[in-house]
Amino acid sequence: MGITYAEIGCRNLSASLDFYRGMLGLRPLADPPGPTPPGVAWLDAGPAGIRLVERPDGDLAGGEGDDLQRGIRHVGFRVGSVPRYAERLADAGVEFTLGPFQAPGDVWIAFFRDPDGANLEIIDRHLTYTTVVSPDLAEEERRAAARRGPDAGPSFDHVAITVADLDRTLAFYRDRLGYRVIGGLDQPGDPRGFRIHFLRAGAAVLEIFSFTAPTTDNPWDPDRPRVGLRRIGIGPYGTAADAADPAELAARLREAGATPVPGHDDLVTDPDGVPLCAHVPRPQASAEA
Repeated sequence: MGITYAEIGCRNLSASLDFYRGMLGLRPLADPPGPTPPGVAWLDAGPAGIRLVERPDGDLAGGEGDDLQRGIRHVGFRVGSVPRYAERLADAGVEFTLGPFQAPGDVWIAFFRDPDGANLEIIDRHLTYTTVVSPDLAEEERRAAARRGPDAGPSFDHVAITVADLDRTLAFYRDRLGYRVIGGLDQPGDPRGFRIHFLRAGAAVLEIFSFTAPTTDNPWDPDRPRVGLRRIGIGPYGTAADAADPAELAARLREAGATPVPGHDDLVTDPDGVPLCAHVPRPQASAEA
């Protein structure tokens, strides 16, 4: 099972579609997975999708910009050139919360927020890890970066989460769900003892933030009308998705140690309260409109 989508809440679906389609160039899915009720839109971001959910009365529900807060931290998109794409976004009025700058790992990154405060990142090149755990996966990333042209637009790359106990998190995602660790990246000079582990999660990547400094509680509540980063879709990918069933996927996640969410049959949480939704992946085709 891998990451199949990231769900993002918005107060005004039309405005968010203007942002994600107009500024980021994402396309609507030609055949969304399952019913698409009013106030929901599925967008094709390449390796995984974006699900926009309208919550007119929503707020960030306690979400903070501090990466010491456990839970979903950001969604990252790979581009051909961060300086070039950042200039395009800046010309369109996007304000960056961090960067663009060359970060540890020999990549360019920049952070900005969508209209409702969801934290987004663009990243280019390929990471030079402090520690490589799976050389074959690191080589795949290097080759993909070499094929990516400098004008390439955003493609879903990763979701980042902050955790309290790295060993416990690796036991869940690596040992039970089978996500392979690509490598680790130190953040030299960060007084919080910040380190990132990168796990291949299907066609996308799960970034795990860990710190020697204490982390703070995850404020996620399934019953609050939250905007911003809401949940991560988890399911099979490739040909394994053909016979997938969400109820069976949810049962497998629970068997792996995920915690059920009362009243939400397809929803569980990981050891740090990150909401995971059992999900049959979206089709590969996208609409032109």
